[in-house]
Amino acid sequence: MERVCVHIRGQLGSLGHSIIQRLLRGELDIIVQDDNYKNLKQLFSTELEFSKSKILSSSINPITAGNRVLLLGFENYCDSADDPKIGIGVDGAEVILVTPRTNSLEIDSTEVDCHIVIHDMMPSNSSYPWMNQTLDHMAESLVENMDYDATENLAWWVAEVDVADAISRLVLSNHPSPSKIDIAGRRSWSEEQVFDELKILYNRTVAGQSGDFTTEHLSTPSTPNIEMVPVGQSIQSERPDLNRLHQSLVLADGEGWRPMTPIRTALMHFLIGKMN
Repeated sequence: MERVCVHIRGQLGSLGHSIIQRLLRGELDIIVQDDNYKNLKQLFSTELEFSKSKILSSSINPITAGNRVLLLGFENYCDSADDPKIGIGVDGAEVILVTPRTNSLEIDSTEVDCHIVIHDMMPSNSSYPWMNQTLDHMAESLVENMDYDATENLAWWVAEVDVADAISRLVLSNHPSPSKIDIAGRRSWSEEQVFDELKILYNRTVAGQSGDFTTEHLSTPSTPNIEMVPVGQSIQSERPDLNRLHQSLVLADGEGWRPMTPIRTALMHFLIGKMN
């Protein structure tokens, strides 16, 4: 059986790293741009010792028919080793574009086979284009000890690790992906609820770093003070259509779309990334 080859290009950020980490659990060739090759080999050196997968450079592993090409973000898709006449448009290669949802940019997806749009992801590192402005504003208000004016907006929060898992499963599927897939959480959360939980986590983290724990930190509820809003009540923000995502994942491995990461864990990963 021919070995699976997946090219990963573009603005990787922490999402790209999470996807690579997930793919290293399989058995395939992960081909990255030459500019990223050494850094990624070093970053995942421990995983590579035990993985059946390999991280290879695109300089000696060009895109060929049967490969899948994962384009992350809005730019930096090409490589110096590409054929200048065709670029990434190799006949027989499936091209999947992954971007965050945006209202400020018009995205031409006519040249790709599938466009994956990510909604309300909680990133583990706030680098463009994968940062979330709402969470960034919350974190800034906590760091600067300022009030945060929460809006009535609802969001369909989803952890970066769950997004990376879904994308990896789609890339490894034996079935082609539909022309567009939306990724989001299954339930919505209010801004106020998310900020309250982030504030608890932030105060505990700062207290732990300084050693200034008080009874207030210890008596804070250990479970998130967050109530999921039923789909029918989420009138301020319509949930993205998750049917194509779910059905594509069912075809891929039978599991469907079942994000597993609790919102508190996702917020903690976000907070660690901000504080580092």
